[in-house]
Parts: sequence; structure tokens; C-alpha cells
Amino acid sequence: MPTDTPDSGAPAATAYQSFEATTKWLELLRRACISVAVILAISVVTVLIVREASEEGIVIDPVIVQLNDLKEPLTPELAALYIAKHIDGIQRSGVNEWRKLYVDQSPNPIDLQIPGAPLSLRTGVREIAGLLGFKRPTLKMSIVARRVTPSLAASVGIVGDPAARATCEEYADANGMERIFSCLALNAMIFIDPKVAASYVFDAEEKSCAGLDADLPANPTALEREQRRILNRRTRCGFPRTQELIAKVLQAGRAEDLPWVPYVYGKIHLARARALTGIDQEQQIGELDQAIGRFISTSSQLPTSTSAIAILFEAYVRKGIAIHESTTSFDWSDDPGSALQWKFWLAESTFNDAANQLKRLPARRSQELDTLVQRIEGALYYRQWMIAAHRRLRSGEATVGLGNDEELAILRRSADKYAAAGRNLKTASLFMDWGNSLRALGKFDDAADMYLRAADLAPDDFGPRINVAVAYLERVRYGNSPAEPLHVLIALGAASNYFAWISGGTPFDGFLNRIEAALSNTGSMGDLALFQSCRPRPHGASEPERMAYVAAAKNCVDQVIAQANGRVMRSPRSPVQQQRL
Repeated sequence: MPTDTPDSGAPAATAYQSFEATTKWLELLRRACISVAVILAISVVTVLIVREASEEGIVIDPVIVQLNDLKEPLTPELAALYIAKHIDGIQRSGVNEWRKLYVDQSPNPIDLQIPGAPLSLRTGVREIAGLLGFKRPTLKMSIVARRVTPSLAASVGIVGDPAARATCEEYADANGMERIFSCLALNAMIFIDPKVAASYVFDAEEKSCAGLDADLPANPTALEREQRRILNRRTRCGFPRTQELIAKVLQAGRAEDLPWVPYVYGKIHLARARALTGIDQEQQIGELDQAIGRFISTSSQLPTSTSAIAILFEAYVRKGIAIHESTTSFDWSDDPGSALQWKFWLAESTFNDAANQLKRLPARRSQELDTLVQRIEGALYYRQWMIAAHRRLRSGEATVGLGNDEELAILRRSADKYAAAGRNLKTASLFMDWGNSLRALGKFDDAADMYLRAADLAPDDFGPRINVAVAYLERVRYGNSPAEPLHVLIALGAASNYFAWISGGTPFDGFLNRIEAALSNTGSMGDLALFQSCRPRPHGASEPERMAYVAAAKNCVDQVIAQANGRVMRSPRSPVQQQRL
């Protein structure tokens, strides 16, 4: 009888089939992974090439650093990071319409490189983009220490441009490295975008364009004064470096840069006009005319540029202010052909031109530009009020608009514009201008608060502190009659404080006149008589004479304070006041 025997090859066949199926599945998985990897690699490379081609920027290669004496080591990547920050700071000096270049200096970039291969993924992408015609400027830099003085030396160049090479030298003091970074960044921007470099250098040179009456000899003649002013103008307001860089813009001849050349020159004329305030009014107006001409040139070439229109608006307002301020020394005349009335007409016409420029600005604009425009509008309305008040009072003395509804309406518009600008801008000059509008509105406490905020921002400037005293003095002068004793003491205390801490002895007869005007409304003519009896006379220009003048003025105010205090202490008190005491 036959018997069944098990098939010994069946398990082996089953195992082989299972292994073969697994192998096929793994092969399929391998192919899928390779396909996914290839797709991802192609996608990454494509994205990087598109980014390289579409993103305007600057590439900073790791900086060669050879410094042995630094307490903290400076790595190539860290040096590149510091230089990139300086480049970003330089670019912020430009206007909104100027391109802002991205600075590629990532200290830890994601990169791939086959050991021994000459190219990495990053450099390979740059080469491919370059072949396609898209190449970002690449900066090569080095910083080394040497035995000669100055001991820090650095160089910067652009890859592929042999002419774009510059060196920097600095002393190895506490700020030496910071100056080296700044120098490298500035030279890099000179090669890449000289108009931005010119704007940055202008900001630095503008700070020295002041003090045209500095270094005058004692008791100078008119000729000596003029000679010194001419020398100061040329040395302090020449802007040589700015003009040198603007010449490079012209030499480069890039069509998108040329319209901005008159813009930068216009800013130079504005800075010179500011330095001439109170020194040479006719030349100041001449500088403003040149600035307006330059800005008109830029605006005509770039009719949609909000920055060009805004600065032209500002120049018109400044010119109107300068013209009106030149009338304050004129005797009043109703004759339409008089010099006074002619100046009035010029100032009003200039302000009207400014208003017409304002109409050209688009309703939608950047926050920065909107803040600038609001501030200039505030100045425009305030100056229009000053002309109206000058006509009404037949005096150029800045006063208040109380009692005149039309003038108060203009002043409210001015204060509202300053308030709008103040939401985004916190500068001493803004708070000073805002305080002037509030003071003219009769809001003396609010004005004093603005002047104090300006003083906090500019502790070395005497203007805010003297205006605090002026605001409180005018509260006495234009407030209740007689003024409240507390208001009188606060005003006199602010004046005494100004003499004690701020005044350098500059002639301030106008300020002393304001003190007298306030004392005429205290209800006690003895206060005014006491001050007038000891009021100091004009003094010489030497330091001892100026300080003697300050001391004498403070002494007079303090005597009046003591007299007013005594009167308050002797006055009868109500039962409520007695209970408080």
C-alpha cells in the first residue's frame, strides 16, 4: 500500500518567493526614494537659482581675519555679520524709493559639498545664476594687524571687478574695530551704489554745518566777522566728501540714479540755509532758492516720487519762514509798495506754493512720509498764523491768538498736525514746534509739557528750557487779571531756574521784556517796579561779562520772588486754607 510523503521543497520555495517579493519591494522603495531625492534636489536647486536671480543683494564671503591681540577672537563669519549691519545702516540713510539690497552673510548657511570637490551647492548655484546673467556682487574682505602705525589694516573688493578695490587703516584703540567695519561697509557701498553712500556721508557732514560765527575775535569789525564767516562756511559747510561721491554717481551714469543727483545737492543747500539762520538772511533765502530749484529738477524727472515732492514742500515752507522772519526788524507800514508789505506778499506766495505742492502728494503714502508731511503741514499753518497775527498787531513779536476765532482755527489745525506727527516721531524739534502752537492757542500748561519733553531729549540746548519759562510767563500775562499768585511764582521760578542752570549769557532782552510783561499783570505794580529798578543792562562778549549779566538777571528775579512770597504769606486766608495749614 503506497504511503504519502511530505514535499520537502515546498517550504524552501515559499521562503524564496517571500524573499524575492521583499527584494522587489525594497528595490521599488529604493527607486522611489532616489526619485524623491532627485526631485527634491532639483526643486531645491531651482528655488536657490530663482532666489539668486530674483533677489537683489550683496554677498559677503567669510572675512579673512589675522588678528592676534584681541581679547575676544573675531571669526570670519562674525566679522562679516558686523560689516553687514553697517551696510544695512548705510542703506537706511536713503529714501524710500531707493532699492534696499539684501546682505547675504549668514554665519551658518545650509550648504552641501562633496569632500575634495571644488564647488559647494551654494557656490554652484551662484555660478549657474551667473551663467544665466544674474550675478550678485560678492565682497571679498580682509582685516589684519601689523607692526606699523596705524596697526589695523583692511581691504575690500568686489569679485570680478579689479577696479573695485579699497583699503582702510585705523588705530587699535577701543573703537578701532568699529571704525574698520564702518570703513569697509562704506567703501563697499561706494562701489555698489554711490548715491546711497553719498546720502550717508551727507548725514555725517551735515552735523558739522553749523556755528558760522564760531572763533570770532573779541569785538570784531564788520570785515573781520565776514571773513571768519566765509572761512567757516567753506570748512564747515563745504560737504566735500558728499560732492565727491555725487561725482561718482554722474561718472557711473546709471539712468535710475541720475535724477537723484539734484536731490542730494538740494539737501546740501537746505543744510547751508539752516546754518545761515540769523546770520545772513539774504544768503539764506538764496540757498533756499537753489534748494527749491534742485528739488524741482528731481520732481520733474520723477513725478511719482513722494519723497521728492515732500522735500520740495519742505523747502517752500522753510523759504516762507525765512522771508517772514526777515520782516520782524521792519517798522510797520501800510504802504503796499513798502519793503515790509513786499516781504509779506513774498512769504504768503511762498506758503501758497507749498500748499500747492502738498496737493500733489498721494492720499496713500508710507508712515514715514506721512509723518514728515504732517509735521511740515503743522509748520505751514503756524507760520500762516504768524503772518496774520503780525498784520493784526503790527508787530513781529510772537504772541497768542486768544480772542481771534480765525487765528485760533489756524492754530488748532497746526497743533492737530503736530499731534498726528507726534504719534510716530519723538524728536526735540517736533516737541518745540508743537509747544509753540499750543502756546499760541493759550494752552500754556500743555505747551510747557512739550518744551519739557524737548528738554529731556536735548539737555544741552537752551531753547526748550527758556521756552518753559516763556510759557509760564505768558500764562501770567494773558490769564486772569490779576494773575493767580501761584502762577506768578511758578513763572518766576522757571525764569530763575533758566538763569541758574542753562543761560550762557547770550543777550536776551526779549526774555527780560517778557518777564516785565508778566509782572505788569500780578496785581502789584511793586513787582514790576522792583524788577525794572535792578534789570541788568546789555553786556560785553567776554565770559566774565556774560556770567555777570546772568547773575544780575537772576538776582533781580529772585528779589521779585521774595517780595511776591512775602505778599502771599501776609495775605488773609480763608477758613479752608487755615485748616490745611
